[in-house]
Amino acid sequence: MVLLYLKNSPSFKKKLGKKCMELGEEKSPGIEINRFISLSLPNDFTHLLKMDIHKKGSLINYLNSYFLDRPSLYALVQKYLVQNSNGDGLEDFFHSTSWYNLRAKIAAIYIGFKEEGRWPDKINPSYVDELLLFEEKIKRYSVDGYSRGFLFAFYLKMVQVHSKQKNSFFPLSMINLLPLTKSKSIKIDWLLLIIFKFQQFFGEEKLIEKLKMGIPFEKNFSSLSHSQKEDFFSEGLSYAYSINDKETLLNLL
Repeated sequence: MVLLYLKNSPSFKKKLGKKCMELGEEKSPGIEINRFISLSLPNDFTHLLKMDIHKKGSLINYLNSYFLDRPSLYALVQKYLVQNSNGDGLEDFFHSTSWYNLRAKIAAIYIGFKEEGRWPDKINPSYVDELLLFEEKIKRYSVDGYSRGFLFAFYLKMVQVHSKQKNSFFPLSMINLLPLTKSKSIKIDWLLLIIFKFQQFFGEEKLIEKLKMGIPFEKNFSSLSHSQKEDFFSEGLSYAYSINDKETLLNLL
């Protein structure tokens, strides 16, 4: 098993131990970041972005119950959205908005907090313009109902703000390789991470050839060197912890 092979590596154990200690820690401002890193993202929010929201029966009832059960998220929505609406409470607010509008506003609040170092006075909708544009570009390759493309863009934006960089470390040219996968993906975020890492390992020309041939992930991964496998797992682990999705990484390996 690939995972057991990695775990038994002394150098990997050392890296994994260091990675676990770094989870949730802040990096110094201005450090250039060109890889997936661990960030403390709001789990209550990222959980919603990972699920098929359309399979939850009555969406309004589900959201109302979900937010009421999570005091911190409820307080955030109450402060920025409900009290500024014309309704009488949380459920009325959900009746007056769409899921897509709701998630965009919540994302803008969290990005504003990361950007300003405090809870913003008001929502700045421009914070999510890039996220929505990114999601639109990969929409045809994603499965309807899931917001994992938006989640991936949210993560990239938070890394960008965290590192105080002008642009994301993730090149948008990676999106151009999605048509070669020839199918829609529920976990489009992980697919993009895999494409990003394989492009680093194989080079774009060789990766394009592999994608056209339809070579499965397992075969491509097994052809990597030991250090490349460790690097893939290290960055995958960082992303998995950031969005609380370790199961997907373990299933890959």
